[in-house]
Amino acid sequence: MSETIQNIAPSLKLLNSRLEFPGYQNYIGAYLILGEKKALVDIGPASAVKGVLTALSEARLSPEEIDYIILTHIHIDHGGGAGTALKSMKNARVLVHPRGRQHLIDPTALWNASVETLGELAVRYGQIEPVPEEKILTAEDGMKLDLGKGVVLELYMTPGHAAHHLSIFERPHGVLLAGDSAGMYTDGALRLTTPPPFRLSDYFTSLDRMIALQPRLLGYAHYGCYPDAMVRLRAAKEKAQMWYDIAQAGVKAGKTPEQVAQEVREKDKDLAYLSTLDKDEFERDYSLFVTSIHGMMTAKL
Repeated sequence: MSETIQNIAPSLKLLNSRLEFPGYQNYIGAYLILGEKKALVDIGPASAVKGVLTALSEARLSPEEIDYIILTHIHIDHGGGAGTALKSMKNARVLVHPRGRQHLIDPTALWNASVETLGELAVRYGQIEPVPEEKILTAEDGMKLDLGKGVVLELYMTPGHAAHHLSIFERPHGVLLAGDSAGMYTDGALRLTTPPPFRLSDYFTSLDRMIALQPRLLGYAHYGCYPDAMVRLRAAKEKAQMWYDIAQAGVKAGKTPEQVAQEVREKDKDLAYLSTLDKDEFERDYSLFVTSIHGMMTAKL
């Protein structure tokens, strides 16, 4: 397959949407799950839809063959393109956490929050178009989505990164598509993503729940699917405790998020990867890293 498509399991591929602005060529993708029916997990922002359609064409699939667009959560870089994608994926329905439903129908508040948080990046990601109400399916904790040919997806609520987060488990091949609930994986390094409002106990509970599934492969939204899933999930839990302890000490000392971020960089050796990034990649990751530190500093237990 091309560099646009990565084969993960017989029924699972990762499609690289290859956004057309610097620093985002290997950052956002959609997981394509193939049974009798076809599903895409996390379509990405509106500006990613073109790349996903190109990848589908390379996989010899038409947009009309997609039956489900499953969103791990509704943040703009994961679900912002759902309404746009439906213009081509005319037979698809969007499966989302109950808390995300109304924001898909009327994305005004979601768009405004995206612009406030991300600024110019939100504009690059593209306007969030509404999803017709009749196209939306509401996920339930523990529900199973049978795609046929033995492909059954299990959906679990995994709040922490966001209150409306869910993860998808494909049991036969032990693949867990964790969205942002287990962090991000860039250049061989794990980095947490814990923006405010952040609740540490929910994050730990979700990680424990994913560990209990005993997955073999862990799919990150940003970016890629990797083996040693259990090691990675446990590492995320250990890292979360370390970041929280440093952040809370920083709060007591009156430090800024930037000051705490520098301290975390010194103590979390995985974050050495930040120094290896080019300018655009560093701007992408560092601003989100500081936002995550802010989440840890303002976290509720």
